[in-house]
Amino acid sequence: MKKKIWIIIIIILAAAGVAVASYYIWFHKDYVEPEVDIAPTYHDVEFDEELLIGLWKEDEVYYRYNDDGTAVTWDLADDVMEDEGTELTWTLEGDLFTHYYLMEIGGIIPKAYTMKELELDTMRYEDDYGVKHVFSKVEELQLIQ
Repeated sequence: MKKKIWIIIIIILAAAGVAVASYYIWFHKDYVEPEVDIAPTYHDVEFDEELLIGLWKEDEVYYRYNDDGTAVTWDLADDVMEDEGTELTWTLEGDLFTHYYLMEIGGIIPKAYTMKELELDTMRYEDDYGVKHVFSKVEELQLIQ
C-alpha cells in the first residue's frame, strides 16, 4: 500500500512540474534568446589572384599555383619532387584562401587560411590556429640550384 501512495505522489508532483513549466512557457514568452555570434567567413579585403600564379617557396616546401585553380605542392626535405607532389585546387575569395587537397584514395580535404599579404614576390597567410606561412616567389632557375 505504501508503494502505491509514493507512486501516486511522484506522479502528482511530476504532473504539477509539467503544468508549471507549460504555464511559464505559454504565458511568459518574453524570455531572451541568446545571441549567436557568427564570425564572418572572410573580410572585405581583396587580393589579386593573378599575383598568386607561379612558383612559391617556404624553406624546402614549394607550391606551384596555376591560373586554372589547380596547384601542386612538394617538399624537397622529404626528397619529393614536383612530379611526385600532392595535387590540389585553390580558391581566393576576399582574404579567405582555401586549399582543396585531392587525396589518392579519393576525397577532398579542405584547408582554409587567411591571406595577410600577397605581393609580386611575397605571400603571407595563416590558419585559424595561428600557424603562419611566409612564401617567396622564385624563378624556375632558382629551383635547380
